[in-house]
Amino acid sequence: MKKTTIKEVAKRAKVSLATVSQVFNNPARVSPENRRAVLEAAEWVGYVRPWKRRGTQGAVGVIADNFANCFEGEFYNIVVESIAQELKVINKNIYLEALGQKDEYFPQIITKNLVDGILFLGKIFPNHIIMTKQRHIPFIMVGHPIPNIELHAVVPDNRSGAIQAVEHLLSLGHKKIAIVLGEPTYDPTTFERLEAYRFALSQAKIEPLKEYIVQADFGRPATAHNETKKLLNLADPPTAIFYTSDSLAYRGYQAIAEAGLKIPEDISVVGFDNIDLKDYLKPDGPPLTSVEIDRRKMGKIAVELLYQIIDNPQRIPLRYTLPVKLVVKESTAKL
Repeated sequence: MKKTTIKEVAKRAKVSLATVSQVFNNPARVSPENRRAVLEAAEWVGYVRPWKRRGTQGAVGVIADNFANCFEGEFYNIVVESIAQELKVINKNIYLEALGQKDEYFPQIITKNLVDGILFLGKIFPNHIIMTKQRHIPFIMVGHPIPNIELHAVVPDNRSGAIQAVEHLLSLGHKKIAIVLGEPTYDPTTFERLEAYRFALSQAKIEPLKEYIVQADFGRPATAHNETKKLLNLADPPTAIFYTSDSLAYRGYQAIAEAGLKIPEDISVVGFDNIDLKDYLKPDGPPLTSVEIDRRKMGKIAVELLYQIIDNPQRIPLRYTLPVKLVVKESTAKL
């Protein structure tokens, strides 16, 4: 089989060979537009740089979409803590970097080959993944895969969790069940949870109403406040709401209280993640029924799998699906 060459990448990207070389070796010296063009072209034509044996660095990189996710976030902070603990046990160092909101910045732990492998947390730009692949650095997506690309990943069982949440509400007699998403439907996590929501309702012979499906933003949980208000202001409002993250659900609590409604007497609420918020962050309202993800296990498994890939770089992409379970608390009640 004929191997693709750097010339084909340059032709597809409509740039010079020198520009392609700079993208792979010194990406900071290339404009974001040309960098994206080259990386996307490389992925399109199937070009992968020749593999060179890399020295052992004795360290793992953790790259997140922002530092708040690592330390102050309501989900990944526990995952990072678990990763650090696991690396300490095996006497490895950890480097942390954040990407920000644009794909213009390339972390030095990628461009300078400072680590033996990388754990990507949260939503990551595809171009960062392509660059990492071109440099033959083993990596794993933790918590959030990328659409349409087969990669090593550790993710929660989104479908099972959403089905458990909706079936719980159905068992309480609810039929008017809304869902608040955190991303567009092409996002893998959102797609799986939405499809499971639809499946659970269809199994109960209930047609999901379009107006009961609304989109907030995982990265800006406050957006769930307005989306909840829209649901409550419908001519035929839902009697239960399934939020696809606890962060969204807790903002929904505020909108429900402002509408003069009580949880669960007037409306039942279910979340996803089972986050134990600090007391000063907890909104007024009962403990939240939620789908629990073992975040410490997520971090532990991510480290274990990463070192399996480091030992065997040719291993085919593996998706480890972490089991989840619904934890019933006081935010849901019989209709």
